[in-house]
Amino acid sequence: MNARVLFFVGKGGVGKSTNSSLFALKLARGGKRVLLNSIDPAHNLHDIFKISLGPKPKQIVPGLEAMETDLDQWVKKYLKDTQRDFRSVYKYQEAFNLHRYFKTLKYSPGLEEYAVLLALLDTLRRFADRDFIIFDTPPTALTLKFLALPDVSLLWLSELSQFRQLILNKDQIITRIKQGRKGATKERDPILTKIADMVDRYRGMSDLFKDSSVTRTFLVLNPDELSLAESQVIWKELANLGMKISYLIINKSKPEDAFLGRVEGLFGDARLLVLPRMAGGELTGLKNLDSVEFPMDIEEV
Repeated sequence: MNARVLFFVGKGGVGKSTNSSLFALKLARGGKRVLLNSIDPAHNLHDIFKISLGPKPKQIVPGLEAMETDLDQWVKKYLKDTQRDFRSVYKYQEAFNLHRYFKTLKYSPGLEEYAVLLALLDTLRRFADRDFIIFDTPPTALTLKFLALPDVSLLWLSELSQFRQLILNKDQIITRIKQGRKGATKERDPILTKIADMVDRYRGMSDLFKDSSVTRTFLVLNPDELSLAESQVIWKELANLGMKISYLIINKSKPEDAFLGRVEGLFGDARLLVLPRMAGGELTGLKNLDSVEFPMDIEEV
């Protein structure tokens, strides 16, 4: 990938969308090619830029495109692809009318975070030629789940592969007994092939998330106790996943806040950035966004 990948994470309502928009705009004004994608089900990039947005990128200014991913569309795509794969692997399912039970797939737990991951992977593939791909993420629970999904899936796939291999070994023993040693032919199992493909996909995503030379994470918080407490949970959980918080953004801060001194050293070696509270209230529209200086140089990321 040519692109740097930036995640803006944090508690709901702390200003992830605003900060990701400010930095995306600064990068574009500095001559970089940037894609900003909201993968938060409650999109508000369109409110910030005051422009209609959807799943197709739209130019905000030269060098900056923004989009809002339709997660429902990705859930439907996952269900459709799963049904197709099931039909191709289990040819006998029509005879047993198993296709009638496909509708139960939509009640599977974890669909939303898997949809986020699919959308993220699609974005990385299609826009790998950009200088930066920035993701405005959902609130904490969903973000941590989809970031953990590659590693969790790799563990599950490892066990699934061993279980499938055990089934095949027993099947070969039965075949040899029935047909003799020469009658047993070893073919590539389509299910193991599918598992191997999924392992490659998840390992690639896991490696990307953990590669701090490509992926940078901005943790946004407000100067209050609830925001600080949840931010520490995020930092700890991401560290458990092997992901590093590169930048800590204190949003809506005041110069006299003693809060800034309190966060020193609580988040490892994350660089502290401070975005002061604006007198005009919410930041919306290009004119107001351009009036704010994001507190870091684009060469630093």
